[in-house]
Amino acid sequence: MMGFDKVTGLLSSVTHRGKTITKRFSGMPFIGDNYGEYSPKILIVGSDIGSDECVRNNTKDVNGTPLYYHDFHSKREYCVNVAYKAHLAGTYMTALYLLRNCDEFKAMWQESMCEKTAHWALKMLSASQIAEIAHTIALTNLHKFVAVDRPDKSGDQDRNWIDHDKELATFVEEVKCFAPDIVILQAINSISNEEIEVIKQAAGGASVYKLTHPSTRKRGGRIIQNLIINPLREQGHKEK
Repeated sequence: MMGFDKVTGLLSSVTHRGKTITKRFSGMPFIGDNYGEYSPKILIVGSDIGSDECVRNNTKDVNGTPLYYHDFHSKREYCVNVAYKAHLAGTYMTALYLLRNCDEFKAMWQESMCEKTAHWALKMLSASQIAEIAHTIALTNLHKFVAVDRPDKSGDQDRNWIDHDKELATFVEEVKCFAPDIVILQAINSISNEEIEVIKQAAGGASVYKLTHPSTRKRGGRIIQNLIINPLREQGHKEK
């Protein structure tokens, strides 16, 4: 991992499109309490965090101390408590689709969900069911640094490599630790097919699939059949 201040997460300034930007480490991954207890084990990878979340939301740790980047506890609280946002709704519906044949999740999955957006499909479930789904998976980002004070989820200034070799090596080690059966890459275009093969090997032969971002603005793109099911089938996902 590239060196950064352990309190503030600050990294030395970097240049993006001719502008100098100060970045900070965005935080730890989300690891569900029951990750690894169900098959398949699912690791979902986003491109970047999208905003300077902890500073923007005045996030504090369990002792009330302000956080500049997510620790494991704050990441868990954030991910489980904002499940209806388009990104996490699509993420959790992806997980439910992949886990739908597990006894614990059979009753949650309904075929009528296929023709709904992930947002509305998730509303068919209770808060406790959503939390149960969330706690089966792990979530991380490929790009670990965010522009300081970045206010929203728009733009792509954090979807670039600062030090490609170091950052990719860190991500590969992270994948090894998670040892997933399935890796979902959400709207990630900064990684080559050769690097995907490295990721597969790091995960011990996991299946890797590319999906569009759940917040896509493409007409009909947020419908589960189009967002999740068709792309998985087209990439060779075997129905069980």
